[in-house]
Amino acid sequence: MADGEASTAGSRWRRLVQIAISGTAVYLIARHVDLREAARVLASVRLGYALAAVLLYLVGQVMSAYRWWMIGVSVGLADSFVHYVRFYFIGMFFMFFGPSTLGGDLVRSLYLAEGGRRRGRAFNSVLFDRLNGLVVLVAIGAAAFLLFPGYALPAPLFYATVAFGSALFLGWWLAPLLARLLLAPDHAIRRFIEVDLGAFWRDRAMLVGASAVSLAFHLVQILCQLLVSRALGLAVPFSYICIFHPLVSTLSAIPITLSGIGLREGGYLWFLRRIGIDEASAVAYGGLWFLVIVANSLVGGLVFLASGARLPRLRAEKR
Repeated sequence: MADGEASTAGSRWRRLVQIAISGTAVYLIARHVDLREAARVLASVRLGYALAAVLLYLVGQVMSAYRWWMIGVSVGLADSFVHYVRFYFIGMFFMFFGPSTLGGDLVRSLYLAEGGRRRGRAFNSVLFDRLNGLVVLVAIGAAAFLLFPGYALPAPLFYATVAFGSALFLGWWLAPLLARLLLAPDHAIRRFIEVDLGAFWRDRAMLVGASAVSLAFHLVQILCQLLVSRALGLAVPFSYICIFHPLVSTLSAIPITLSGIGLREGGYLWFLRRIGIDEASAVAYGGLWFLVIVANSLVGGLVFLASGARLPRLRAEKR
């Protein structure tokens, strides 16, 4: 079997496993929740709030594209901000609706690499963008636990989140130094940090700026969640969203399910029940948030069509 065929087969099996896990999670939720009642709650949504959530989420994605533009330009991947936004939105579309062999992050890195740019550096810019967003997101969750201790959440969850969030945030800023101190010169992780991603860490001004944009972006997402709760007539406190949104988002980003389906809804169900929200409304909350994400992904599809509906080449042309 050729390498390309093996890769395609592996991607298909991975997608089947993701579908199976998502299906199992949805089945377990359906066994304990009245999905008809959840659908009724979802059908009674206040459209003004829901539309505001979609539009604000759209603004957040533009902010995220700006962060990626800052990261890319810092290592010589110079292109217009408009092009970065276009690549980002098309990547959003393929993250949800693309084939398993051509995910959203790969698509936007391939677009950025066109015109003779190094593919490895373009892909690393996407990876660094993802890592920066994840670090700031987890740090927000850890800080929210410390700032808003009044919620009766399990102590192990509190300590684990604060410890992990703090360690991840410090490790992010000190990664090159820690790699030199703890790893041998020929260690694969040290080479990856120093060689592949080293250029990004050397630009401290970019690091600070990108982290500031990540903070603003995640706060916008938290406001979107607040609008989602109001759209369903739920009084979910802003402070509580600051706690559970980072945790649920991180959980649903684990690539073991199909676009986080099942893990996301289960996370919202667990957290919202702890503040007295009924199960059907909690599942409706997760469903409406998923629809907000899908709506923005469809915007990426419109951008793709407006761009001429041309996919980047998966294999580089031979010169």
